[in-house]
Amino acid sequence: PPPTPPPPIYLSSAASDVYKRQLQKDTGHWGDAKHDQAMGHTALPLLALLKAGVPHEDPQVQKAFRVLDGMQLKRVYSVAVYLMAIQAAHHPKLDILDTDVGTQRSKRVKPMAVRAKLTPREVARVEAGRDYLLRAQNASGLWHYDIKESPTASGCDLSNAQYALLGLRAAMDAGFKVDAKVWRAALQGLLAHQDAKGPKVDLLEHRIDEGYAFQSKTRARVRGFHYTNRKANGPLGENTVWSNPVTGSMTTAGIACVAICQEGLWRSRRFKGSDRKKSREAIRDGLAWMQQNFTVTENPGHPHKSHHMYYVYGLERKGMLTGRRWIGQHDWYTQGADLLLGSQDER
Repeated sequence: PPPTPPPPIYLSSAASDVYKRQLQKDTGHWGDAKHDQAMGHTALPLLALLKAGVPHEDPQVQKAFRVLDGMQLKRVYSVAVYLMAIQAAHHPKLDILDTDVGTQRSKRVKPMAVRAKLTPREVARVEAGRDYLLRAQNASGLWHYDIKESPTASGCDLSNAQYALLGLRAAMDAGFKVDAKVWRAALQGLLAHQDAKGPKVDLLEHRIDEGYAFQSKTRARVRGFHYTNRKANGPLGENTVWSNPVTGSMTTAGIACVAICQEGLWRSRRFKGSDRKKSREAIRDGLAWMQQNFTVTENPGHPHKSHHMYYVYGLERKGMLTGRRWIGQHDWYTQGADLLLGSQDER
């Protein structure tokens, strides 16, 4: 049968927008202007407003951009979200999933067309933000909270990595170059966060053709992602037991990150066959883990069920970046939208 149309979740954003506007300070900030992550505290609600359709010319949006323009570029989370906000302000909304994955290349939004809309100051800020994220990439190929002092430092986590790659993708989509070696190093780092083995299952795949949904099966292994790549000693020897569990939030992050690296390497035209195979298998097997553990009511796999909404955000990023509307038999968009609409308070 034809796929069910997405629910009108954007309609609920009007109430949310009003609430976000009320929380904005007269200075243009959201949150604590003296916080170490103050840039992120302002850039994130700004990004939400822009994604909800509030125009770049809106007075409160402009006030937020002015205050961000005067802030120091520091902290991976903050700089990445700032770059995402600048790109979102000038990039046309694509569809309800906000993706052009699977769209004919000739019909995709051209990055240089987005760059042509930026002011000279915005060009300078995106360049500086991109350069900050490039300097913050460490020997692991991934990122931690800030730039490491030692060139051999390798401390990283998949959460900071996700935001760094989202920020670099925003810069790339705004017409700024990111070298292939950056994507390749990140891809290698990401693969070290995924289980090496897992049980075989049939991964359900879907495609849409003339309004109809078709299902097929692909053989896959259930292999999720971990927050860090640290391992402890175990019965099988040194560094054989993961120090942190596979979770939904980290598996959606891992899938999204690999998809970003794939995209960057394809655009660079320097995507080796071996890397293509590894990235394809990493996404396939991460999706298999999600199919086996899917839920929207909690962060699956987390021992304390923490970071629930971060996981829901990860579901959206994973779906957008891979162009997938389903995980197994689950319509993640409809179920996620129902969860968010049902939990939205009167404010």
